[in-house]
Amino acid sequence: MKKFAERLKSEQGFTLIEMIAALTLFSMIVGIISMVTMFGFRSYHKITIENALRDEADIIMSTIINELYTYAPESVINTTNINGITLKKGSAADEMIAFSGGSLVIGAITAVPDPNDRRTSIHSSLTGSVISSTSADGRTCQTTFPCDTGLIKIKLKLTQMYDGRAYTMELESKFGF
Repeated sequence: MKKFAERLKSEQGFTLIEMIAALTLFSMIVGIISMVTMFGFRSYHKITIENALRDEADIIMSTIINELYTYAPESVINTTNINGITLKKGSAADEMIAFSGGSLVIGAITAVPDPNDRRTSIHSSLTGSVISSTSADGRTCQTTFPCDTGLIKIKLKLTQMYDGRAYTMELESKFGF
């Protein structure tokens, strides 16, 4: 016990060079740890946003495909006044699938985006997204030339804001009808 008390009373300390060396090593270790931690947080947030965008793209694509197969149109034409397609079926009312005002719109020709519609309510902006139809031989489906078979081309551009930054994902898909 006496030795321990004597060591506490001694006035020996570290030299300036030892202190500088210790502080340098400590600051390098703290710097490396903080860089690795910040990189991990950034990667986590980026992956989280990308997963959210992919999930919303899957929802949009399955919604469009479900609407097509549920409605079972006899012919499809591209709409002229907004970015979308019109589904025609005999004497039934025409339905529209379109991107308007950064949202997906499904329903009657005069439909506007409904924030309460679970099929179309998403968190991302769809500004810049395109949906169009072409016939099997590549001609554009128009009012004068409706297509009873062909391809529907969808180009999704999803944008989601996070921490003041816009994250964007673009996807393209084609399927037959």
